[in-house]
Order: sequence, then C-alpha cells, then structure tokens
Amino acid sequence: MFVLIAGRDLQQGSDLADTLSNLGLQWEVAWQNDAAGAQSVLESRGVDVIAADGGDVRGIDLLRRARDKHPQAVRLLLLPPGAEPGAAAIDIAHRHLALPLKAQSLIDAVEGIGELLDLLDNPGLKTKIGAIAQLPPAPTTYLAISKALADPNIGAHQVVQMLSKDPALVAKVLRVCNSAFFSGGRPVADLKAAVVRLGLETLRRVVLAAEALSANNGPEAEAVRRRAFFASQLAARLLPGPSAEMAATAALLAELGRLLPGFKNADGRDGEASYADAAAWLLGLWGLPMPIVEGVAFHLTPNRSRQRGFWIAGAVHVAHAMVGGIALDEAWVDSAGLRDKLPEWQRLAGKLADAENE
Repeated sequence: MFVLIAGRDLQQGSDLADTLSNLGLQWEVAWQNDAAGAQSVLESRGVDVIAADGGDVRGIDLLRRARDKHPQAVRLLLLPPGAEPGAAAIDIAHRHLALPLKAQSLIDAVEGIGELLDLLDNPGLKTKIGAIAQLPPAPTTYLAISKALADPNIGAHQVVQMLSKDPALVAKVLRVCNSAFFSGGRPVADLKAAVVRLGLETLRRVVLAAEALSANNGPEAEAVRRRAFFASQLAARLLPGPSAEMAATAALLAELGRLLPGFKNADGRDGEASYADAAAWLLGLWGLPMPIVEGVAFHLTPNRSRQRGFWIAGAVHVAHAMVGGIALDEAWVDSAGLRDKLPEWQRLAGKLADAENE
C-alpha cells in the first residue's frame, strides 16, 4: 500500500514507521512538505491513500486532484487543532483526522474506510438492490445546494433562488419547516423565512428529507420520517462541534433503507444485508460524503466502526435508540466507556421530546 502524506513538518515526531513495523503492516509512506511536491507524486504513480494538511489552502485542491486522478484512493484531511472542515472538505475527504497526526488514528481510518468499501461492494447486497424495479432518485437539489455552499460567495438569497425553481419541492420543504420539529409553534410562510428560522445548514437537511424521504406514503413511511426528524436533531446535540451536521444528516437518512422493497425489516441478524447496508449503498451511489455513508452503514452495529471514541456512527446509533427505532447496544456502550454518558443522552432526548410536544 502506497501512502502519500502532504504537509509541512508532519513527519517530525511521527511514530508511524514504528507503529507500522510493530503491527506488521507493509505500507510504503512518502512524506511531502508542500503541495507542489505531493502533486508531482500524484501525477507520477498510483496512490492508495493520500492525507493532506487542511491548514494549507492547497490541501483541498490536492485531495480534489487525487479524487480525479486516483478515485479509488482513500482521501484524508488533516485538521489543525480547533479547525472545522468546510463544505468543500466534507465533500472531498473520506474522513478528517486531527493534527498532530497519530499513527493509530491514521491506520484505523484507512482500514475502516477499506472495510466500508468492501461492505458496499457486497455481491449479495448488489443483487438484492438490483432486483428493485425503481430506486429513489438522487436528491439533486440537495446536492446542488451542498456544492453551492462550498463557495463562500453563495448566500441565502442564491439558495432561495435555487429552491424556487421547483414549486413541488418548495411545498414539501415548507411542510417540514412547519412541523413540530422545526417550527417552534410559529408558522413559516416562505423560503426566506425558513432560512432565517432554520439557517442554511438545517434548511439543506430539510431539503434532503423532502427529496429522499417523501417518495413513500402510508403510516409506516410516516413513522420512518418522524423518527428521522427527531433522531436528526438529537444526533446534532449528542455530537456537537465540527461533526454535528454530518451526524444529523446521517441520522436523518439512517432508516432510508426501510423504504426500499425487501429491506423493511432487514436488520442483518440473519447474516443477510440490512436496511442500513442498503441505505449506505444508495447514499454512496448518490455521492454523499463518506462520513455520512459510514455513519448510516454502522449505526445498527457501532462496534463495527473503526473510528475510536464517540463519532458519527455512535451518535446515530444512540439517537435512534433514544427515539425508539432500535435497541441500545449495551455491550458497545460499556466497551466504548460511555456508560456515564447515558443519563445525559436520556436528558437531551427527553428535553427535545418535550419541546416537540409543546
């Protein structure tokens, strides 16, 4: 495996070589202090993993070039302490790691993404999904808004204009905005008011719900949507900071697979593909960011995620457990050392439920 790491002085003090040797991993690692040198490597040979310093303005461009040149490569963005990934970084990078770079975090990220890609490449899952006559269409407006928000010159006015081109979608968005989950008891009359009330990030999530979860009707589909809205808001509160929006989006889409024929009750306990697997496959097909796909794929079994600590898969699992969609994995809670967090999770869920019922 060839690993390219780009960023000034990142090799200094790194324990990567010793850790790889101790674990018996045969990685060839190339360190480059600047984007120009890393770019030259990208052009000259194949790359399995590329990690770029997010503190360098050229880091995103380097990952974007890696995506175009070597689409199979795992792309990691290394963030300085306190830094948050922007919209462009979320779309380009498979995962974000904190600096200073820790060897075990890098190894877990690479192996975790590899396992996720293997999961989504499961022939049985592909066969079952391939038998579905009509898959839900990609959420084109959501993806367009996501792309637009990567441009710092794009604001609320432009987003409202984009949405206004689809009156049917506008009606769905306003319906969601006026639900108990978002309205706060005050009606939202138009898209401009929705932006003011919700903010662009939450509005983007509402658009996603309107596009991805509105195709099916009936009480069961309505129950999925209700849990999705509740769990989405709770997940953002469980995982505050840079990852809150991704956790909220993953929680919103976690049960999307239940709306696909043949996956309604597929929980994976029989060894077959679960509705979480199906949803993750569909999100990957749509091109959603890998951390969101990963959070959906592993939310039923958070112990399968390689990510250490409490991250997106864990937040989505807890959110849906608190909502009542799944049982809380008590063994995972204990193994992850999160038992003391349970009262706070329950308090947040109760507080949110009370607010929705007012």
